[in-house]
Amino acid sequence: VNPKTSSFYDRLGVARNATRKILQRAYRREALRHHPDRQTGDAAAMGELNDAWFVLSDSARRAAYDQTLEPETSLQDTPPKSPRAPKLGRKAAWFEGLKLQAIRLGYEAALSASQALARRNNVQHSTYELLVEEIAESFGDRIEDRVRLARKAGATPLDLGLAAALIGLKEYCLPFLEASKDNEADPATIRTAQLLDRIWDNLAHGISRDLETALGGNPRTLRALTGRRV
Repeated sequence: VNPKTSSFYDRLGVARNATRKILQRAYRREALRHHPDRQTGDAAAMGELNDAWFVLSDSARRAAYDQTLEPETSLQDTPPKSPRAPKLGRKAAWFEGLKLQAIRLGYEAALSASQALARRNNVQHSTYELLVEEIAESFGDRIEDRVRLARKAGATPLDLGLAAALIGLKEYCLPFLEASKDNEADPATIRTAQLLDRIWDNLAHGISRDLETALGGNPRTLRALTGRRV
């Protein structure tokens, strides 16, 4: 979504000051219309809805996203506002934009990975989807440091958000492996490892092989824990 043309609020058909309850109602209404399982389904539109809900349903992500939007042109019918936080400078706004991009790309890759693994292992989607939220949250952490690392690895400006998401995934894997290696891998740990490896592959499709290698390649968490890849 380009903040200057169409916002996540526009996608859900709500005002920027909508409450979470209104956002949730709008998301459910639109999801019923566009879900791919329905005759009127539209996978692309459903993906946009999921992106909008992921950002706007969380107060911190929503506040960061709001900072990237152009000011509204009309104040008519707008309730009194509480004091606004200082507007981000150009550089800070740029990093916020990359942060949101990294979170969005990471979330999309994680959701796609969870659905593919659920189908392959013949289990309910929720089996893997329950793991997605915590992993996706980490994609926006330490964005300035990760962007610097991405540049050092050779990422182009267009690849910075994606490369930052991959660096974030790698950083998530390290403590996960450290915490898991001394214990016998239980089913939940194995599922998490499968998901992490698949998320990496999904994200890495968007960059060159050289850049993926420079970023360290797939961490292969499942193989590190069990000696196998699938």
